[in-house]
Amino acid sequence: MLDKILGSKTAQKIFLHLYHYGETYPSGVAKDFGISLGQVQRQFDRFEEAGVLVSRLSGKTRVYIFNKKQGAVVKPFIELIRVYYDSIPLKEKEEIFSTRRRPRRRGKPVIRKKV
Repeated sequence: MLDKILGSKTAQKIFLHLYHYGETYPSGVAKDFGISLGQVQRQFDRFEEAGVLVSRLSGKTRVYIFNKKQGAVVKPFIELIRVYYDSIPLKEKEEIFSTRRRPRRRGKPVIRKKV
């Protein structure tokens, strides 16, 4: 459903990845979902141009986060992503987000950090 609203499955995957991790980078999304890096980078560029995301350089890596300065537009959008994310069963989340970005205590369930 979310892919229909956003216009592509790549866009849906980017926002789920971003929502889950709090911040993300194009090569991480491309690797986790098996999507071409160019396709992911074009989507990130579109979202940054639209003002939904902002980026910063961390070394040589461009890291993206939600643009909190556009709160009137971005907060309801994040809420839409949250509702969709919460509807995904835990087992499926564990499969989608199996790549660890930081250590997690053994046996701890996959829970998204609050934005």
